[in-house]
Amino acid sequence: MKLKTSRVWYLMRRIEVEAGTASHLFSPQDALGRNMDLETLGRLCAEAWHDDLPEADRAWAEAHREKFGRWVDDSRPEAIRPSVDAGSPESLTGRFDKEPAPPWPMLLEAVKSAFFAFVVDFGQTVAGEGEGATGDPTARLHRTSIWRALAVDDAPEVDRPSALRAFRRGVRRGRRGLPRSMTRPIAPRLEPARFWPVNTLLHLPGPSAARNRALWDASSHCTDTKEYRALQQELRDLYASAWRDDVPEEDREWAESYRHSCVNEVNRRRRDAVAQSAYEGYLQSSDGLFDGEPARPWPNLRGYDSDPWRALVDAVEDAPEGESELATAEAAAREFWDSLYREAPPWDSDPARVHWLAAVRAARRKGLSGDVPPDGGA
Repeated sequence: MKLKTSRVWYLMRRIEVEAGTASHLFSPQDALGRNMDLETLGRLCAEAWHDDLPEADRAWAEAHREKFGRWVDDSRPEAIRPSVDAGSPESLTGRFDKEPAPPWPMLLEAVKSAFFAFVVDFGQTVAGEGEGATGDPTARLHRTSIWRALAVDDAPEVDRPSALRAFRRGVRRGRRGLPRSMTRPIAPRLEPARFWPVNTLLHLPGPSAARNRALWDASSHCTDTKEYRALQQELRDLYASAWRDDVPEEDREWAESYRHSCVNEVNRRRRDAVAQSAYEGYLQSSDGLFDGEPARPWPNLRGYDSDPWRALVDAVEDAPEGESELATAEAAAREFWDSLYREAPPWDSDPARVHWLAAVRAARRKGLSGDVPPDGGA
């Protein structure tokens, strides 16, 4: 089974993502923020077993495979050994019954690894340490409040079942790779994704990246209309070259980053539209109620409230061929609650079954209609 990396961080080295996650995890935050960080660490653990990691990540991945190999069966790269542990959800049916269920000690090892990446590899200090703190990294880790809370049974600061569910979700998502909803092929775009030129282009190597930066800078400061149009045409010609099959070796990282950012932006916009349709389909079925409460219009939802509907869309579009509509609705509902790090209500007795089914039907109608926002540039 060939595993492919999600590339979700636009070619950031994974050790940088790991260290950055530690900087958040070891800072004061609420339970939701902590669980989101644990999900990221779970995803990184899984991605260490991907076959197509860039060269910059391979030493990191090898170290992680050695570190986490005790919980991973290398003969079956898709499977992390199931374990019944604190917060372990009951075995799920259908497409969920073979999902990995890493145990609590693996979560602790992932937290430790992230801490070491932050304080050893990048020489940083965490919240509560004095500036320039030194000494044994393990002793420093054990002095942190988050480690003490995670390592001690029944610590009131940590909802262990929720934390483990978040970590396991990250592992599952990392093993799956990006969902189909975010990997749909698109027509070549000759306009960069929003923020790509200022956030990512600055750090890319190669002659095309250098020329891209020079043209972008020149066009940003150009006041002559004719010259500006000429610069924009040069940029479009350059972006067109990123979609060619014969990109030179020295330009491949730039081209891959550009293409991936375009695919991500177009598919993200499409997924948002499908998620909105799923949400509104659910509410039409439930007379405007969700979980017993009046629901707000989609534009008024916070990201935290709308993200579970994107997870639902992923489950719908990843449905195996031949899966029944009811089974897809069950999987979508489970994915929805899992994205909130909560266990889904038993499906057979869930009074919202008909509403989840309505959401799935609405998502599929929207997805097939092609009626989604245009894939404009920045």
